[in-house]
Amino acid sequence: MRKIFSLSILLNLVLFVNAGHCLNLDKVKTAYLDGSYKTAISEGEKILLTSVNRSGFDELYYYLGLAYFKDANYLRSLDMFGRALEEFKNSRLGAQTKLALGDTYFYLNDFAKAEGLYTELFSSSDQKLKPALLYRLGELYEKTGDKAKSKEYSDKLKQDFPFSPEARQDKRVSIALIKKTPVETPAPAGGTYSVQVGAFSSQENAGNLTLELAKKGHNSYIEEIVIDGKASYRVKVGRLNSEYEALELEKQLMQEGYPTKICP
Repeated sequence: MRKIFSLSILLNLVLFVNAGHCLNLDKVKTAYLDGSYKTAISEGEKILLTSVNRSGFDELYYYLGLAYFKDANYLRSLDMFGRALEEFKNSRLGAQTKLALGDTYFYLNDFAKAEGLYTELFSSSDQKLKPALLYRLGELYEKTGDKAKSKEYSDKLKQDFPFSPEARQDKRVSIALIKKTPVETPAPAGGTYSVQVGAFSSQENAGNLTLELAKKGHNSYIEEIVIDGKASYRVKVGRLNSEYEALELEKQLMQEGYPTKICP
């Protein structure tokens, strides 16, 4: 009887200590960021088995899901992300977890589920995730053969977030570049500064340059200027809010070999 009572006290003490401490995920995070995915999985699964305090499990599920994904265990990855969303509906990592779940479905060619998650996130998430979602939706529609929708999202990515990593990575050619009526290609919304990289008497030559720039991830457009009855087609990049941003863009374009001129 005394032994049972002692074990009961010890168990209660362990539960009390566990409940009083925050979950320590340092080993899981460090291993994941180092690319040691099996170690991250091992450390994370230990916590799943031994921790009584479930505060912070949403983050644990998230990192375990990422590690399983990188380790090509996609079903377990789906399980981790699903648990996080089911058990922690108000988690601060909810949007990132939903994005990662969508990516897993995308990788498994379950495009319908991936599309549902991406579009739901796009309508509800903050601006930080918008470039990633635009890029993913463009890729998804490219995979499913809907070229028009793919290019629509590609255009929007390059127009709204021209300097994002996703816009630079997106190599799909914009549908808003040439062959428009009227001749002038509308400038993207934004500020008043842009960088001019060419002026042509031929619309076709201007169009070829915009296509070249688009393949490099630049948000380019054409302005038609008529002087003394003669049309000139000016190719510009960006619609920026400050001269500093324009100077940074000009520097990049010069490094790529283009003649440049900042236009206020």
